Amino acid sequence: MASRDWEEDLAQLIGDPLAFQVGYRVREFKDQTRHIKLDAQQMLSEYLQYELDLLPSCSQVTAFNQKVEQLDSHITELEARLNKLIQS
Repeated sequence: MASRDWEEDLAQLIGDPLAFQVGYRVREFKDQTRHIKLDAQQMLSEYLQYELDLLPSCSQVTAFNQKVEQLDSHITELEARLNKLIQS
């Protein structure tokens, strides 16, 4: 379903030049709002990570994931060795 072209409807009421200006300002406002939201998210993330030390950095998460994978591999090896010992 195609969305309604509100700018075209507005142009019929107030004329093309003014409708274009209103549409431009609305799009500009939406872009600014999106940028403000992204900036706020980044600032909050950095505050939680660096100031309060509540969130790990990407490198810390990566290192943790690697250690979990290594531990999983070691557990699998130990399980195989135990099964071998039990069978013999």
